Amino acid sequence: MRRRRSGPVERNDDGTFALLLEDHERDALRSFASQLRELVAGNTHDARMTRLFPVAYNDDEEADAEYQRFMRDELVTARLATIDQVDEMLSADGPLTEGDITRLMLTVNSLRLVLGTLLDVTEDDTEPEQDDDDPVAAQWQLYAWLGWLLEWIVEAQSAGDTP
Repeated sequence: MRRRRSGPVERNDDGTFALLLEDHERDALRSFASQLRELVAGNTHDARMTRLFPVAYNDDEEADAEYQRFMRDELVTARLATIDQVDEMLSADGPLTEGDITRLMLTVNSLRLVLGTLLDVTEDDTEPEQDDDDPVAAQWQLYAWLGWLLEWIVEAQSAGDTP
């Protein structure tokens, strides 16, 4: 039998989750979530928000404008509530519920979407070779770290789906 490697997120036997991040990683994630909160609470038409609030109707500007008019505030409110709950969760120590881990996943994914927009990542892109002197090297490293964390969250969630 193959032993699963451990990572930053693990499913406990009781169905809860353990978030095994170092204090500085939790602090960094809280800081990034706080920046995301400011961005979402601000001008939601900011170009960095393109992937968080995508066009609903590509071929019909009028239908999309109507959708945005009816749904935008609700989507913003939901994202802000999720970010706030993740901030509280990252401040606490203890097991996470299924809802907690889902909110963490949504927030980490939102951070990646915003960062991916800034880095102009496309579906066809692979992470470019980075020189440490490159001004965006740290952003690419953060993007990779968030992807790594997201992968562990998804793996932990799906660990309960297999016998």
